[in-house]
Amino acid sequence: MRVTLSIPDPVAKRFRAAVPPRQRSRLVTRLIEQELAQRDDALAAACIAANADHDLEHDSEEWQGFDDGIVE
Repeated sequence: MRVTLSIPDPVAKRFRAAVPPRQRSRLVTRLIEQELAQRDDALAAACIAANADHDLEHDSEEWQGFDDGIVE
């Protein structure tokens, strides 16, 4: 798949000077994969923290006990 990105000129010039043409896509892919993995890890850590929060668990149970008035 082809993707078009906008990169500031100074960064693009350095990138083109430092990375040979046939290695650019591979490098960008690796950098994106690293960033996505970090974001996935951060999201997983936030989930674990939320699941370990006993006050939040108590509040959730309390909220689920309310009748919303909707008849199914």
